Amino acid sequence: HQMDNYPAQKPSSSVDVGLWTGDGDEKYLSRLRSNFPRLYQDFQPDLIFYLAGADPYEKDQLGGLRLTMEGLRERDMIVIEEARKLRIPVAILFAGGYATQVKDTVSIHLNTVKVAQNVQRKYS
Repeated sequence: HQMDNYPAQKPSSSVDVGLWTGDGDEKYLSRLRSNFPRLYQDFQPDLIFYLAGADPYEKDQLGGLRLTMEGLRERDMIVIEEARKLRIPVAILFAGGYATQVKDTVSIHLNTVKVAQNVQRKYS
């Protein structure tokens, strides 16, 4: 989550990986890659609810993580492909998205669907 964004007081959670405004693709994806194996191992989920938010996008009016479209696509690929390799079903939920151009938000969510389709084809 973005540490310096709303709400100021963050509720505690089992796993909390904070990022700062402007961290961008490299830092975000690095943290995602390094934390996912531990999450699978520690929690051993039967199902993953993946909240594929569009608000980390670089042109989002509320978020500030500054991920590119490609960075968001890579995020989706990491989550969906790792789950597929481990044979854990994924329920994808779309959220957020306050880009200055509505078409960008639509593209982000559509890209998530395309990534899921491609991963499914790859492992079918």
